[in-house]
Amino acid sequence: MQSAIVNTLNQYRFFQNKIVRFFLSAGIAMLLDVTVYFITFNFIFIDDVVMIFGHSNKAHNVALLISYSCGVVINFLLTKYAVFADSNLASRKQFLRFSFIAFIGFFANYGLLRIFVEICNIAPTLARIASALSLGISSYYIHKFFTFKIKTIDDEL
Repeated sequence: MQSAIVNTLNQYRFFQNKIVRFFLSAGIAMLLDVTVYFITFNFIFIDDVVMIFGHSNKAHNVALLISYSCGVVINFLLTKYAVFADSNLASRKQFLRFSFIAFIGFFANYGLLRIFVEICNIAPTLARIASALSLGISSYYIHKFFTFKIKTIDDEL
């Protein structure tokens, strides 16, 4: 059963393509992620170093953790209901899979962010955008064939 979101989007030919819907939902989530990152890094963290549980952390890394967490939740909801609404896997299983992929993606983003900020001297917000964009295409296929896989009779045997 398709969601009302998918039915609404399918009225427009451009949005009938799942890849288009995926990048639209990912783009909305990324916009939220980058906005939270920008606000956190520029207005909440006053110093370049943030103390958490007695450990010093660079502000751009802590801002990434906060913004990425917000983005994952929004991205899951948009992807589940606007892109892969035809998936028949349980929502809990989808979220666990999505979170697992997001966890791996976090470290890929973290590594790229460190390279862009600390080695290439790119502004942190621009580096955050670049790291997110560089992982987008692989993310679509991972979610299509793993997270929101359509369960078939052969899968149950």
